[in-house]
Amino acid sequence: MNKELFEKVKAKCKDTGLSEKYLQAITEKMGGSVEDDSTDEAAIEETANLIADVAKESQGEASRWANKQKGNQKKKKQEVEDEDDDPDEDDDPDTTKGKKKTGASKSESEELKAIRKELEELKAERAKGNRAKEIADAMEKHKIPAKFRDRLAKSISDEEDVEDAVAAIKQDFITDGLMTEDSEGTKAASEKQVEEAANSLLESITAK
Repeated sequence: MNKELFEKVKAKCKDTGLSEKYLQAITEKMGGSVEDDSTDEAAIEETANLIADVAKESQGEASRWANKQKGNQKKKKQEVEDEDDDPDEDDDPDTTKGKKKTGASKSESEELKAIRKELEELKAERAKGNRAKEIADAMEKHKIPAKFRDRLAKSISDEEDVEDAVAAIKQDFITDGLMTEDSEGTKAASEKQVEEAANSLLESITAK
């Protein structure tokens, strides 16, 4: 876990009342994209903001759950008292207590599942964004013609190495004479001819 990231998370959540143990756990789970020795301030700040937002939202959900439980317990207590006043009602304190505990545990479990699901979705969304940025950076590095980048990016699967995939795309462009080794320049051909050839190549690449 990146220490600077954790310190930023603690600072952003200092007024929430959340324990340091909880903040450490959520930082370890969501801060995986920031290397332990990273000094990338922008990435650290962005990740810290994301973790802080989720932590505050989790706190809000926990508070709402606690308030709901208090209301339910008050209601159940009243129901038990009403049952005590009814001589025909079977009175079993141990059974009632057990039902209360079971109901509370079930609600708590569902709440934790919802929070865990939200965390996983946020992690997946962040990973997707990081992957898209990595592909865009590789496209820029290899000077793939800008107008074809979005479509070509969709042809790169999640399992492929981004650098290798984009390098292969560049080689296809060079082989078909649509760009030179070191630039976006094309051979002496009309813009229409180049675009038609590029679209043909694009279709063959995305069909793989």
